[in-house]
Amino acid sequence: MGRKGLTAGICLALAAGCPASAGSWRADQSAGGLTFEATQAGARFTGHFEQFTADIAFDPAVPNECSFDVTIYTASAQTGESQRDGLLKGHDFFWVERYPAASFRGSGCQPTESGFELGGELTLRGVTRPVSLGFDFQAGPDGSRLTGATTLRRLDFGVGQGEWAATQWVGGDVTVRFDLRLLP
Repeated sequence: MGRKGLTAGICLALAAGCPASAGSWRADQSAGGLTFEATQAGARFTGHFEQFTADIAFDPAVPNECSFDVTIYTASAQTGESQRDGLLKGHDFFWVERYPAASFRGSGCQPTESGFELGGELTLRGVTRPVSLGFDFQAGPDGSRLTGATTLRRLDFGVGQGEWAATQWVGGDVTVRFDLRLLP
């Protein structure tokens, strides 16, 4: 499972759009989701994105033909703490007025011992960087499931300006996890 930096869930991105199993899939937002974990003042917190789209093309028999196209609407970030949620949406973090969405685009999945790995590009706050993400794919009678995670460095994407440009109060690493039910 590949990991590269981005921060406090900020989201990233990553979360959610990948083609799956001999066809094209889209994420069912009512079953699963896109979450992030980070630290603030030394304490761990979690959040999620309420709005995202994920279009995925994936067939485990030919993983190198996969593609993921995920869009995350940064204004939908929720952590359960209104002051933090307001800061995340402001100029110093996601700056949702100027950058309302983050995106992840990737193609060419590779099998690993524990599932698959996909390299792609995450664009957040107008900054595009390579990101690797590990995932597992399970086909089932009720639809398929895609689960995985990556760790990002928020400052690599300019998430954290001004007093937040250091890691004294908000940690530099953000883990983004996704658990998506895929529909044809």
